[in-house]
Amino acid sequence: MKSMLELTRYDHLRLFKKDVLGYLEQYEVENNLILGVLHSLSTDATPTFMATATVNQGLALVMLQTHPRQIILSRHLINEEDEVKRLAKQLVSVYPSDIPGLIGENKLTKRLADEIVKLTDCDLTINMNQRIYRLDEVKKEAAPTGVLRIVEREDLPLIKNWVYQFCEEVDMAISYEEAEEKAIQFIEKGTLHAWVMEGRCVAMAAASRPTKTNINISLVYTPKQERKKGYASSCVSALTTMMLEQGYKSTSLYTDLANPTSNKIYMEIGYTPIMDSIAIHFS
Repeated sequence: MKSMLELTRYDHLRLFKKDVLGYLEQYEVENNLILGVLHSLSTDATPTFMATATVNQGLALVMLQTHPRQIILSRHLINEEDEVKRLAKQLVSVYPSDIPGLIGENKLTKRLADEIVKLTDCDLTINMNQRIYRLDEVKKEAAPTGVLRIVEREDLPLIKNWVYQFCEEVDMAISYEEAEEKAIQFIEKGTLHAWVMEGRCVAMAAASRPTKTNINISLVYTPKQERKKGYASSCVSALTTMMLEQGYKSTSLYTDLANPTSNKIYMEIGYTPIMDSIAIHFS
């Protein structure tokens, strides 16, 4: 029997959440990005795009866009080539303008992007190859010579520069004004932490996008003059331990596959790879 894929677009956030949250929460870590974004939206928010794909009437993919450059794809149950082709055709048909980009599980996102290129004659650029990691137990503790503390308002002159430099290094360059605004947001939420050595902040990491049992570790950064001293490892390990002690069953993080050093560090701490992700932009 030939499988039948159908794409359904949503206009109302409340109905969308009702239909997709149960599916997404089956795979909290793989869906941390889309779940985190959904949980952060106010009830009257109007995302750019919301949709689901069903295969033989069973939910197989959730799609959400709030960022101007990409649609987030959830963990999926789409395997057949004809399903991918049908998904591409329906997506191109119902999307309100030119599709700007996709981010999601590596294989499906690549296949879907290739089909979109064929249908629209656009070009694609791979923005980043990422790997998603999960940790349930810390294997390498933070060094006893430093301490983890919450970043405070008085740290803003330093932290806004770190945020700017971090975004530049991951090819998501922003202005100094945007970096300051982002730093202030993290500080006000109390989610950004610094690793401190002898009174000096030497690295930072944030805990963000909490879901039912998982929270994501992000914005991991060490300034160049402080690198290769184990500070990022200690910062991530200490923050991860704190999150587990606060009751989360697991933590997760995204890494750039082009950076083997950070991938090695995270695995030493106890993070295990569970899914590869890719970000693709169209032009």
